[in-house]
Amino acid sequence: MNAKPNPLTVVLVSTDPATVDAVRRACYDEGGNGIRFSAVPDAAKAQVEAGEHESACVLLDCSVNGWSSPKHLKKLGERKEGAPILLLGSDRWADAERAMSEAGAADVLVPSDLTPSGLRRALRYALARRDAELQLRRLALFDPVSDLPSQVLFWEILSLAVRRARRNRDFFSVLLIDFNWSVLPVDVADRAVPVLYRNFAQRIKALMRASDTVASFERSQIVVLAESMPRVEDVQIVAAKILSDINAPVAFEDRYLSVSAAIGIALYPTSGSTAEALIGRASQALSSAMERPTNKFVFV
Repeated sequence: MNAKPNPLTVVLVSTDPATVDAVRRACYDEGGNGIRFSAVPDAAKAQVEAGEHESACVLLDCSVNGWSSPKHLKKLGERKEGAPILLLGSDRWADAERAMSEAGAADVLVPSDLTPSGLRRALRYALARRDAELQLRRLALFDPVSDLPSQVLFWEILSLAVRRARRNRDFFSVLLIDFNWSVLPVDVADRAVPVLYRNFAQRIKALMRASDTVASFERSQIVVLAESMPRVEDVQIVAAKILSDINAPVAFEDRYLSVSAAIGIALYPTSGSTAEALIGRASQALSSAMERPTNKFVFV
């Protein structure tokens, strides 16, 4: 039996009763097929509301809420993992549609588009475009924020390292690094995280040898493959240096920011003999390291 697709959801940002009523009516066709609908007064609340549903889009009423500036829209859409953003403008918006699309709008609707079929088509298009962009980012070989090898490429490098070490009876270590971004001040966190992540990526890369691999990993983590490092003491020294470097305050805009980190370490072949096993063990070690108040690196 095929699973039912997730129902479409639209979260409208508007304070105009007429617009709220028009969008609500467009959510239901003559056969009673409905699109889940809610209305909120501001865009920040809309992304939170949309985040509770898998197939959700945010619809901004630009005639009331002032989201007619590409600059404002680009800032709102900086979180790539957020719900797609559609705009509801007037019939005079034809000239501005290209600029708003370039700023991140998945589609620009006018009042005549507010029909059950028109709204459903726009939501499906926006979600398909979002999913395609996410897939392309997953397939990219380098992370656009850090300029490090991507997670996809790292899996290939790690698999090759396993085969090479098995053939040569060699040793290597995998260090999985996670950052505690929650300690950043709320007013700068969104702007600071990508800047600090890139900064830490390059600093960790500078600490490692040319033969080592430093890569971007999921949830803004960084993973290091340190080959031909048989002594546990050497791995401990490297982990301590990385943490010391990350813990040092970093200049950002008009202040200094501090971020803590934790490291989970897996060793080949004692921790695991496959790429999947090594990453799994490093993840387990990372969970233990995050619970420590100091010396936040753990071996498994």
